[in-house]
Amino acid sequence: MPRFMLNHKVLKPVGYAERSCLLVQYELPLLKHCFILCHEAAAGQPAAADLMAFFLAEAERLARESVGDAQAFMLIHSGRSIRKRPNWHLHVFVVQHRWQKAWVYGVLGAKNAALVVYYAARKVLGRPVPEAASRQDA
Repeated sequence: MPRFMLNHKVLKPVGYAERSCLLVQYELPLLKHCFILCHEAAAGQPAAADLMAFFLAEAERLARESVGDAQAFMLIHSGRSIRKRPNWHLHVFVVQHRWQKAWVYGVLGAKNAALVVYYAARKVLGRPVPEAASRQDA
């Protein structure tokens, strides 16, 4: 499957190491400021409220640093039952216009629709998909 994450970088800014977190920075076509805030699964289960508060503060910081507006972002978080990876993570998309918001949802919808077709084809052809790979995050 093609990868739409361009200029992918994994970072550990100040404040991340002590929380066992990582910051993934990337671009989508037509959207320059995309991030995934990740808690490393090996570190054990975090206090959900504390981690979500940290992630929200970071989303505001990233938006402010990217475009000068701390509220110019949208978030996507998937619960444990439907995400691909076991670790806590939050997708942050810095958007300044409604068309960018629609673009994010369109890209995610197309990606997930393609995965449905891919997994269905594997099933029809008798090539099972491992359980962990069949669950998808945002």
